[in-house]
Amino acid sequence: MQKLFSTQTNFFVSAKALEHPVLRSLDDTEALLDWSRIEIVLSTIYASNTGRPSYPLLTLFRSLLLGVWYQLSDVQLAQTLYRDLLFREFCHLELGGEVPEASILGRFRAHLVEYGSHC
Repeated sequence: MQKLFSTQTNFFVSAKALEHPVLRSLDDTEALLDWSRIEIVLSTIYASNTGRPSYPLLTLFRSLLLGVWYQLSDVQLAQTLYRDLLFREFCHLELGGEVPEASILGRFRAHLVEYGSHC
């Protein structure tokens, strides 16, 4: 009988690796923006009282910024969010947590574009 394969988070990523300087390379960019003001603006644009809870608005917005900065399609961005620790860190996504799918990112972008066309 084959043994089941189980993983431990520390087996793949050590605490020391999570403190690597390369994971801090977007910290200067992070410090440039007033995220609390951006969140207030986003909450007036993209809010719903019905349906499933959304990913945090800043997580979606940060994801789209990365997609623009790194010239990624929604599919490429979703894939990169799954595997790139720097992207996860910038978007405040937990290491073992869920990541927005390409369709979610696309709908969020479309909603922002639609809002912008009405301004």
